[in-house]
Amino acid sequence: RHHTASCAVLLMLLGALSLTGCNSQWKPTDLQQPGVWLDRPPPPVNVVRDGPTGELVAGAAPPLVPDAAVDQAVAEPLRTRLTALERRRLAEASQRAAADFTLAPIAWEALDPTGAKTAVGTATAVDDVYRAVRGQLCRELRQSLIKGEEAHQAQVTLCRRDFGDGLYVWVAGVADQ
Repeated sequence: RHHTASCAVLLMLLGALSLTGCNSQWKPTDLQQPGVWLDRPPPPVNVVRDGPTGELVAGAAPPLVPDAAVDQAVAEPLRTRLTALERRRLAEASQRAAADFTLAPIAWEALDPTGAKTAVGTATAVDDVYRAVRGQLCRELRQSLIKGEEAHQAQVTLCRRDFGDGLYVWVAGVADQ
């Protein structure tokens, strides 16, 4: 029987591949995971309880707000009153509030290493999302805190900014710019 040229080349390649296998030392473990030779393994999956912001079950989770944007998501009058951890908790609550229903408060708290609360508060969207003059999506939020015996609150305009790699963060902005 006669073979076409492409079929003959294919048969030669198969023969060459089978001969290269004869030169190496075969081990029983070589056949345990044959898919590794052909397929790339899937990316690792982070599993959490109670949605994307719940308790982490396995692996490290990226922060909701990158370090560079934490201070940009907190109203200026409140920044000086809060520690770095407290600012992060308020910034994370503000991200959730900006994506939540109007007038639905999102509670936050910061704990010291002993487990005692150092500050508590809420972030609440006070109106609907709107498009600013230059096309940014913005929303007005009321941020509040109680630290020690003092209570403070401030209103801030947060606008959605692209930080790359599909990460959008609500940061302080001016709606008319």
